Amino acid sequence: MTTKYIRQLVATLVMILGTAVCVLAAPAPAPATNAGGEPMVKSRKDRTPMPEGWTPADQVKAEEEAQKMYPFVEDVFMEDLPLRQQRLRKLGLGLKDVKRSYILLDSPYVDTYERKYEPVRFMHAKHAAALDGDCAACHHFRPADKSSPEAVACRACHQDNRQEDGKERIGLKAAYHMQCMNCHEKMKQGPVSCEGCHAKRPTDHRELVKIPENPTPQQVTRECLRCHEQAGEDMLTTAHWLWRGPSPYTVEHRKSVMSGKGTTTLNNFCLSVISNEKRCTSCHAGYGWKDNTFDFSNQENMDCLVCHDTTGSYKKAPPAAGMPDPKVDMVYVAKNVGPTSRKTCGVCHFSGGGGDAVKHADMSAQLYWPDRDCDVHMGGYDFQCVECHKTRNHKISGRSTSVPVSEGTRACEDCHTSKPHYGDSLLDHHLNKHSETVACNTCHSPIYSKCAATKTWWDWSTAGDKQREVHKDKYGKPDYSWMKGDFRWQEASKPVYAWFNGFMERRLLGDLIEPAAKGFRTGERLTPAQKDAMVVTDITRPVGSLADPRSKITPFKIMAGIQPADAKNRYLLVPHLFPYDKDDKAAFWKGTDWQAAFKEGMAKANLPYSGEYMWVATNMYWRIEHEVMPKEHALSCVQCHQSLKGDKTCDRCHQDSRNARFRELTEKGADFELLRMMGRDVGGLIGKSDYIDFEKLGYKGDPILYGGRFTKLPLGQGPDTK
Repeated sequence: MTTKYIRQLVATLVMILGTAVCVLAAPAPAPATNAGGEPMVKSRKDRTPMPEGWTPADQVKAEEEAQKMYPFVEDVFMEDLPLRQQRLRKLGLGLKDVKRSYILLDSPYVDTYERKYEPVRFMHAKHAAALDGDCAACHHFRPADKSSPEAVACRACHQDNRQEDGKERIGLKAAYHMQCMNCHEKMKQGPVSCEGCHAKRPTDHRELVKIPENPTPQQVTRECLRCHEQAGEDMLTTAHWLWRGPSPYTVEHRKSVMSGKGTTTLNNFCLSVISNEKRCTSCHAGYGWKDNTFDFSNQENMDCLVCHDTTGSYKKAPPAAGMPDPKVDMVYVAKNVGPTSRKTCGVCHFSGGGGDAVKHADMSAQLYWPDRDCDVHMGGYDFQCVECHKTRNHKISGRSTSVPVSEGTRACEDCHTSKPHYGDSLLDHHLNKHSETVACNTCHSPIYSKCAATKTWWDWSTAGDKQREVHKDKYGKPDYSWMKGDFRWQEASKPVYAWFNGFMERRLLGDLIEPAAKGFRTGERLTPAQKDAMVVTDITRPVGSLADPRSKITPFKIMAGIQPADAKNRYLLVPHLFPYDKDDKAAFWKGTDWQAAFKEGMAKANLPYSGEYMWVATNMYWRIEHEVMPKEHALSCVQCHQSLKGDKTCDRCHQDSRNARFRELTEKGADFELLRMMGRDVGGLIGKSDYIDFEKLGYKGDPILYGGRFTKLPLGQGPDTK
């Protein structure tokens, strides 16, 4: 036994014994008790269990297909690859022959040894399109039997490498890796690492976690850091921990690293975190952020469980600065941690703004277990959030138009490419051209909040009336709260469309409101129509224009509202809403005194308050990203291009219609009558054309008649001049 080996063994034993001593020596905290002084009953109940009968149809179908056994192809027709490629071209074999656009690369022949990784989600049609329909690039041989199809599944030829009949061939696992990785390396596209294609299977922590019977949250985190020391270091610099960070896509602030909802960002729903931390940080990935004294360097205050719980039983206590609910069985949760999920992400992001679907037009509790028509990725393929929002060093790719921080971008094109319509038909050609100008969700999310109503109007000026009766609207949503004011809700609503090149204008703390904004004072009673007619201050607004080739037509929800502004300094105010403690009289939710609330909130924001306030109208643009509908519900050509509703359709330019039914091509798309029958509130959209309103976007009219933004001539026959 070498000296080096002995040293390593001793070090390991010291670490194990040291950990055991720490666990044994750690004083056990007093058991949590209820109001009657009795021990708190711990709960292991899953708060968002899978409904009976829920199935992600596309994923289930792929899983069943992946487990099918194929007869082994003993003999193949030997053919030089260039000759095979030419022969398949002559046969007309190509994109149109792809029967399954999505395949799960799973099989008994693959998952045989160490189960370290999940099976690969393989976008078959995308790869076929990337190879220009060259099927032979992957299906390099065909069975010798002339009655067999030209292209067969990989597992028909490659099975278990120990099988006697096929001993000269590599097994299926090796075949997948050699084919995929060699192609990715040769084309210099696509991942070549294990985790580039596979998700890792979680480690079983039940025997690894060593904590006392009734641990404090910090003791749990300390145990996590015992093995995951680097993860703690990484977390210190993340947006989910700091609530601030780099904002490279906010104009005039692109070099800022201090912007974020915990610092300078304002909004028109909850207004600001500042002075309200104890309530807002119920969604913070940490413990105890109750004011500006919170120590962001203390890793023990990180909440690992809120993101990594797999039991569904973990819960924060809402007004407790991010501390867990006393009923949570911390030991049970800690021993059952794993990858993030729709549940762990959704517990904060689906209910942001104080309730389900309040902020986001495209996220709600429906996405825990959505149907396919609600969101094809989550409801059809059982996507977890991290499958799009890739994470590295605890920094999560993806960004919102509502907050400035970005830790990396994600776009539909990252998976679907800049030419996402993989067929080779006339319609595919035109749709891919549209992708240069039109954002994917413009067509694929023609309505927002189709799964649950979202808040679209929030009027803080009416808050404080504890005697007012609360009514429910047609969606069953409240129209008023004495704490927050008046609300309006919308379900299955048509987005507002605007040019967007990825950058945002943003009013931050201390920025002036619109010069023409006048506002009104408390006591002045404006009608809803008068409030709707007020000059609006945009808190966020997309950057882009018709003349900018980087801009695309993009769908947005407009969050509108009435919120307070300093009447003399003319910037938006930060109110202190949630009380620090029982003696705090300045909080509006305690004393309903706006003056006291503004004075305290602005003092914490380090900005002067003149003592005079008014109510102003504001808007925020929220980009629509989720709730992507299946392709059969995407907008049709006719729904945007009114010119195609007449006698002329594609034959304005294309005279040869032998291989295409022009009318069918242009009208195939979202069926609002069907959606209405399915319970969606879309009656006003049935039969609508000019859906995205070309003139509002800066066109003279329908581009088919008047020309596109970078073309001199219209497409085919122009407008009727009579």
